[in-house]
Amino acid sequence: MKRLLFALFAVLSVLVVACGGEQKPEAAKAPDCEKPIKDPNDPKPMALMMRTMANYCDTMRLRLLAGGHVDSVEFPLMPFKTAEPTDSANLVPLFYENAARFEAAWRKLMADTLNQQDDYSLVIASCVDCHNSFCSGPLRRIKKLPLDYREER
Repeated sequence: MKRLLFALFAVLSVLVVACGGEQKPEAAKAPDCEKPIKDPNDPKPMALMMRTMANYCDTMRLRLLAGGHVDSVEFPLMPFKTAEPTDSANLVPLFYENAARFEAAWRKLMADTLNQQDDYSLVIASCVDCHNSFCSGPLRRIKKLPLDYREER
């Protein structure tokens, strides 16, 4: 019995040592095995809604360029101006005026199916106007949203 236990222990030890030294080639390592990167800024609800709206605009831009239409069912207006901002010092009258202009442009875009390309351009212009005053960080991304944007090569 002792010999059987010793043999079993020896086999298991060899397997552990043999398998423990085995390394996967770099190409076989899946990125999902890595720890996810956590946003160090802990984005507030307003920032998250703005990111969603930017994603909407990416999709709307492509659809409008292809001759399609957009609607408020697929692209609802996010209530970003009532959400918690990253910096509450930005909640000044100018912010609310800019937000009202943006909302009016968004509603016009969704209601006017005949001029959606022009209305979309007004939406993007209102984003640029606001972000020139508040939180200029996203301007690089926003400036890629106009219908006539061409990526530099």
